[in-house]
Amino acid sequence: MNTSEPDTLSGTYFTADNPDGSYGSGQVVRLAAPGVYLVRYEGTEVTLPLELVSLDEMLEATSEGFKVWRFFDTIEDREKWMEWLDAPSKPRVISLVRPTNEPE
Repeated sequence: MNTSEPDTLSGTYFTADNPDGSYGSGQVVRLAAPGVYLVRYEGTEVTLPLELVSLDEMLEATSEGFKVWRFFDTIEDREKWMEWLDAPSKPRVISLVRPTNEPE
């Protein structure tokens, strides 16, 4: 492994969007090889506790230009993002009737 390659992702927490609209979360464990990271996904549905993910995969974007992977320095920051993401949106009421000025 090339030790001169900067490793800024090890220890960070992430969310990764899935094509079905759901997302996975976990932590980047360490650099495994140049451009490849060992990550640990959270949850009981995961059969393997660790997975190799390339930097190219982590930099992918959707067709709308949104990043698939999001990185957070702390688990608290990631949890705040997940709470916001999972919160139901509040409907806004917009009046389509223009108020009239009635003569006094």
